Amino acid sequence: MKLTKTVKYNYKLNEENLEKDIDKFIFEAKKGNYRRDRHYNSEGLRIIKQYFRILQDKFDNQEFGESKICYEKLIIFCFDASAKNNLFDYEDLLAKISSDFDKFIRNYFICLIKTCNTEELAERVSKYASHLDVYGFDSDKEILLENLNELEFKNLEARMLIKTEGMTKKDQDKQDIIHFLMEISEIQEDKEKYLQLCERFRRILNNKEFEFLRGEYEENRLLGNKIDNALDELKQNSKKESR
Repeated sequence: MKLTKTVKYNYKLNEENLEKDIDKFIFEAKKGNYRRDRHYNSEGLRIIKQYFRILQDKFDNQEFGESKICYEKLIIFCFDASAKNNLFDYEDLLAKISSDFDKFIRNYFICLIKTCNTEELAERVSKYASHLDVYGFDSDKEILLENLNELEFKNLEARMLIKTEGMTKKDQDKQDIIHFLMEISEIQEDKEKYLQLCERFRRILNNKEFEFLRGEYEENRLLGNKIDNALDELKQNSKKESR
């Protein structure tokens, strides 16, 4: 993508389509072309924002197939660029791109639901989960749970778990896939499933780490209850003050 400036910035694709343009941008970014982006009028950041604007238009026009491919390339690149923190000179690239990055995640997962069979869905969700690193979103899990019935989700989970077979302590990508499924089991309040997934870590964690992981279910449930109670109390207080 090329930027030209008249009164405002204009954007023109250099390649024949959006997918190839994104590929070229990612290639150049990985070469280090945007490591001092803040000092060069944030050109790289502007390009990324424009890609997401174009994708929003394509999504709104129900071009789900092309949007799926381009969202995946761009979202995973942004995850990796943020985690490594050596491709752009921003402390939090995702926050710089948008105050609501979760919206892009929602669009992407809707595209997946619209266009993927179970095998492809498992492949793409696993790839996504393995790149999340420290990031967490609500829409990814919500879209899956809202649109897959019980059997469809079990098939998805089984195919995703196949990708974690032979996991070792060094296989962070495989561990991240399991953590993603554990988060879904927490949303479903399925303690049995959560503990079954925990068992996959038994061989690669020491006893203390393993027991801590098992205990996180109850800790997170208690924390969730405290947050819910606090929100209910705030609502009640607001109602009293408005009377």
